Amino acid sequence: MAAPPLGRLVLTHLLVALFGMGSWAAINGIWVELPVVVKELPEGWSLPSYLSVLVAVGNLGLLVVALWRRLAPGKSERGPIQGLLLLLPSPPSASTAGPGSGLRARGPGVEEEEEEASPLQESLSRATGATPSPEPEARRLLSVHGACLLGLLAITNALTNGVLPAVQSFSCLPYGRLAYHLAVVLGSAANPLACFLAMGVLCRSLAGLGGLSVLGMLFGAYLMALAVLSPCPPLVGTSAGVVLVVLAWVLCLGVLSYVKVAASSLLHGGGRSALLAAGVAIQVGSLLGAVAMFPPTSIYHVFRSGKDCVDQCGP
Repeated sequence: MAAPPLGRLVLTHLLVALFGMGSWAAINGIWVELPVVVKELPEGWSLPSYLSVLVAVGNLGLLVVALWRRLAPGKSERGPIQGLLLLLPSPPSASTAGPGSGLRARGPGVEEEEEEASPLQESLSRATGATPSPEPEARRLLSVHGACLLGLLAITNALTNGVLPAVQSFSCLPYGRLAYHLAVVLGSAANPLACFLAMGVLCRSLAGLGGLSVLGMLFGAYLMALAVLSPCPPLVGTSAGVVLVVLAWVLCLGVLSYVKVAASSLLHGGGRSALLAAGVAIQVGSLLGAVAMFPPTSIYHVFRSGKDCVDQCGP
């Protein structure tokens, strides 16, 4: 079947890019404003936790629509909704799709065999360049590989879209508003940089992605420790403390964003079903992370906020 005209492809890619830019500009714009307003609004330092839950819940609407159309008859309407699902943002710097996974040029005459094939089995075979084995044991192992990729997506999105954003104010504000502002802005910039890196250098090893995830979690553990020790974390009031907290945020979000992009790219090779499964893992992980952090930050006040013009860290 003839390929679509070049002009139509360019226009479609442009419209999808504008759709993604509009949603990301709105979310990132709110997050960049937090260092200015977080001390003025009634929610105080817990405001990021409220926003994380609201954004995660808001994204469930499109997820429900995608699942409904996946289960309902009529295959022609599934692709656009599933693709646009992966373009919607989550706070503050979630990469929800691998390079090119938001849009895929495909003709309407896609074979039924591709639709019925196991997406998680196909994704690994494409990544390794091997032909899917018909034997049950091989299928089971390939399915385990796909499940691990989905698990990585869920865990990394839970961290970057729910757990860590909820405590960002507690980890940064003790070092000042400048540290908070730099962590938000540079952390958001680390996300697209990681996406561009994955376009050129894509890690296809599950062990490699697991190692990168552990590295990102170590940075996240450092940030969580700073939040727990708020308002008197180590090196508070020093330039070294500001540099370390900003660097930790940039590296944490950058590494975990790369893992998300790489996992999404490998899963995308499995077709529409794998793309939908990746979207479900992303949104469910984000929601669980945000909901899990809401009680300790906003109800039980496990993390303590500082007070202006009051030295709470003195002897």
